[in-house]
Amino acid sequence: MRESNQKPKVMKPVKFKFELEGLMFQLPVKFLKKTDYSGKPLKHPEIDMNHVAAANVVKQYVKAKYPSVTVSAKSDSFSMGNSVDIYLSDEYGNPVSTEICKDVDRFGSQFEYGRFNGMIDLYEHFDEDVRTDNGTPIKSGVKYLHVNNRAAFGTVPDVVRMIKDMMAGGYGGGPVNLNKAVENVKGYGITENNINKALQLI
Repeated sequence: MRESNQKPKVMKPVKFKFELEGLMFQLPVKFLKKTDYSGKPLKHPEIDMNHVAAANVVKQYVKAKYPSVTVSAKSDSFSMGNSVDIYLSDEYGNPVSTEICKDVDRFGSQFEYGRFNGMIDLYEHFDEDVRTDNGTPIKSGVKYLHVNNRAAFGTVPDVVRMIKDMMAGGYGGGPVNLNKAVENVKGYGITENNINKALQLI
């Protein structure tokens, strides 16, 4: 048998880990920048916490610190900026405590690079130094981050809430039975999969 001279392929890591506020997080390696925009090596690698990365990290934060809370996140980019929307609820679509909502907002807001000041009708940029627990710089790249104390539309907790409200007459027209409530929910374009999962919680 001939021995192969080919060296075994070394798999490059697809994710990296970092610690922040005593909790461990991970992101795809594309968010760990080692060069600047011109390709020049950075003196110290930095984490590019743009809207996509921030949405991911805030979700991880909620799941790690508040395991009973259901969380979903949506990130979006638009002309002149981007945004992150975080949605919190229990598994039945009920709001979480004000304390949890405020803490998640506090955690997520450190990834914003500014805040709109309505008093002067101007978006003001921050100059804050955000770093991981071991000192890796975090480049905040979110223009707007909002924490919503409700389930995102169409998610399983939201479907549970809708069906229960309809059965209790909360949508006007009086209470309806379960089958009618499900029929109404389907009219909103909710997926069959999410409806079936919601029915298991009712």
